[in-house]
This record gives sequence, C-alpha cells and structure tokens, in this order.
Amino acid sequence: MTVAEEVLEELRKLGNPEQAEAVARYMKTSSLKFFGIRLPLIQKTVTRFAKGLATEELVPLMNGLWKQTIFESRVAAIRVLERYAKRGDVFLALDASSQWIDDVDTWGLMDPLGTLCVGSLLLRDRDIEKTLTKWSMSENFWRRRASILPYLHLSKKSVYKKEYTERILQAIRPHISDKEFFVGKAAAWVLRELSKREPEAVKAFIDQHRDVMTRLVIREASKKLKW
Repeated sequence: MTVAEEVLEELRKLGNPEQAEAVARYMKTSSLKFFGIRLPLIQKTVTRFAKGLATEELVPLMNGLWKQTIFESRVAAIRVLERYAKRGDVFLALDASSQWIDDVDTWGLMDPLGTLCVGSLLLRDRDIEKTLTKWSMSENFWRRRASILPYLHLSKKSVYKKEYTERILQAIRPHISDKEFFVGKAAAWVLRELSKREPEAVKAFIDQHRDVMTRLVIREASKKLKW
C-alpha cells in the first residue's frame, strides 16, 4: 500500500456514520462523501503518517489523498500540502493549490487551502501575489475567495508585521464591493483580523471606501472596532 492508501484506510476506520450526516449538512457540498471524523483527529492521523517523510515524499501523499472524492481525505491532503508549503518548492505547491481550487465547492476545504497553504507560500515568496491578482479577477468565486485568504494568514498575530498593512489593504480593496457572499465575507474576515493589530488603519480604510463597500463587509469588518 502507498502511504496515501494507508492514511485513507485509517480515516475509514475512524469514521462515524452519524457524524458524517451532520458534517455533510454543515458543509453543504453535494459532490463529496463523508466519513464523519473530527478535524483534530484528521490532523493527528496526518501527523503520524507524514512525520519523518522527506519533503519530496509529501507530494505523492497529498495528491493521492486529494484525488479521493471524500471530504476527510481532502482535508488530510490540505494538511499535507500545508507541511509541503512551508519547505517545499513554492511554485509546485502553488500549482497544486490552483488545481485543487477547481475541485472545491465548500468553504470547509477552501478556507484551510487558501489560508494555511497559500498563506504560507505568500509569506515565503511575495512573487505569488501576481498569481493572486489573477485569481482575484476570476469568474469562479471560490478562486476569488482564495485570492483573499492568504492575507488572513499575514494578518494573524503570530505572523503579522507592520509593513504588511498596506499590502493587505490593497489586496482586499477589489473585493469590498463584491456581492458574492463568500467573497465579501472573506474580505471582511481579513479586515476584522487586521483591525486587531491596526485598528486605526482599518477604520480609515472603511471610512474611505464606505460608499462602495457592501453592508456585509462594513458590518463584519467593524465588529472589533470601537468608533
């Protein structure tokens, strides 16, 4: 058995049919099957099998897991890709992320893929912003969301640097008037996280662009601010 097949078999054993039905309803995706496994247990399984593997060995593992049309297998694939994104080839990881976005139809996969994986790549190499700019103009709203989420990673307390502020705001600007819920929500999410670090900068941004922002973005982005 390949390592991917071993992980899949382990996930299958850990499955809970009753929980699978609940997770399926919550994720609102019709294209995937569900084993019904809590996310920390998936992460624990990935850690056990991926620990000790060479960086290049992570590639067949993550691809083998992603090709399964099973939610938990794809979550595991993203967790492997997250490991690879921190030390593997940046553009190989970016290409894998881009291909996987075409398969995504739930925020439950899009959010860790965009934040943990592409976010790690953005932290390593600013050149991928050229790709994110292209994604931001896509007709696929999941890809537009994917162009935003890496900046959520840059806004986190453990990662953030003051010089990131303007980059983050510039990246969010094209999306603050997007009427697609999942895109506007992501833009607001980044602004809200950034407001914990730079409240005055986010206040100024909202004041400057309030006339073009959707109500969703204004409401969600302002939640941590004191006016």
